[in-house]
Amino acid sequence: MSERFVLVKRGYDTEAVERYIATLEAQIDSYREKDKAINNAIVSAQQAADSIVVNAKNQGRTIRENTIKQLTDIALSIGTQKQLLEDFQNEYNTIVSKYLKLTDNEDFKAISAKIDALESYLADFSDEVTEDLEIENRAVTSNDN
Repeated sequence: MSERFVLVKRGYDTEAVERYIATLEAQIDSYREKDKAINNAIVSAQQAADSIVVNAKNQGRTIRENTIKQLTDIALSIGTQKQLLEDFQNEYNTIVSKYLKLTDNEDFKAISAKIDALESYLADFSDEVTEDLEIENRAVTSNDN
């Protein structure tokens, strides 16, 4: 802003200078208010940014803590499942081993021998009964003639 002052006897027109000074002061005040508003906006933006960073760090920490807890729970669950599998395997092996031992056991062989003897006895008994029936049938047939 370039203002020209009118020359009077003793210098510039006092009223014009004072009006110009008032205009400059008004502009300076306007600039100060804008500067103050800009500074307040910068401070507010910095505070908001700081708050966002703090919240993000807190959320990150919470997410990490939850993740660690979940991983720990999963690891415990895997350990439990592994133990259950090992217990099942041991129980299964015990049952299978028990039945495999029974087939090789001498008691099984003795029972099998007794069954064989019983079959032989029944076969002999059946043969005797068959013979006796044949003899009776012949006797009845010869008496009928």
